[in-house]
Amino acid sequence: RRRAALRRRRLALARRRAAARRRHAAARRRAAAIRRRLANHRRQLAARLRRLAAARRRAAARRRAARARRHRRRHRRPCFPGHATVLLQTGERVRMDHLKHGDAVLTMSADLQPEYSEVFFFGHRDAAAVAPFLCISTAAKELCLTGDHFLLASDSGKWSDAYSLRARQVTVGQTVFQGDTSLSGAKVLSVQERFHTGLFNPYVMGSHVIVVDGVAASTHSSWFLCDVVPDRYSYVLPALYDLAFAPARLAYNLMGKEWAADVQDRLPLDGTGRKSAVDGYKVLLSSELPALMHKALASLVPSSLRSEL
Repeated sequence: RRRAALRRRRLALARRRAAARRRHAAARRRAAAIRRRLANHRRQLAARLRRLAAARRRAAARRRAARARRHRRRHRRPCFPGHATVLLQTGERVRMDHLKHGDAVLTMSADLQPEYSEVFFFGHRDAAAVAPFLCISTAAKELCLTGDHFLLASDSGKWSDAYSLRARQVTVGQTVFQGDTSLSGAKVLSVQERFHTGLFNPYVMGSHVIVVDGVAASTHSSWFLCDVVPDRYSYVLPALYDLAFAPARLAYNLMGKEWAADVQDRLPLDGTGRKSAVDGYKVLLSSELPALMHKALASLVPSSLRSEL
């Protein structure tokens, strides 16, 4: 009986030990599962924090880009300096600060033929402003213009391969086109930044390729599409801006140069306290639209009926 009781006690102890081992194993499994869940939660939380930080960085970058765009729009004054010269149809070479509405200046057509086109508009006309300009030098000529202004260049040296690019994109070794009544390619030898006085941006009736200081440049510069179109596609912007100025050309044809000069003087001031014709272009069309419509309708009425009316 004593031996049977001892065996029973040993079996009960073994069963208790086995139950304890099972409970400990189950507890270890539960602890491991909790640790895995916590690790998973930590990983998810870290991923969410990384996504949140990336979203904050993107938002900050967008805010910085928006501020930079506002700053560029506020301080963007792409022009030629006051001492830059153009060739008039009379054979006289005149400075930008002496150029007037109606002056016929030398331009170049798409097939490299010289033309003389009248100035109908000034994007900027500030004789007192001092601004940084990029001076692009060849062996014989030098053209100074702001970094956002367009000019004609070519990588192959041929006019047929010429395209528009901003002055800040021009590099040494590229070909620009120089001359007076006939253009030829010339290598860019240096691009230097200098400060000059005067900001002038004339727009002409014909081709947008204007010859300034003997170098082919564009009348167009940075405007409302430059914040949307990437730099690699900027060569299409002068053609688009030409279309945008079609109503202003029509208005000049109908009203004449005296009207254009009067409207230029009545344009609103921009954010820097200077008159910006580009910023006032919308105001120009809206305020002068009734007079333009009256002039256009009057031109369609025969002169014999005009007196009767």
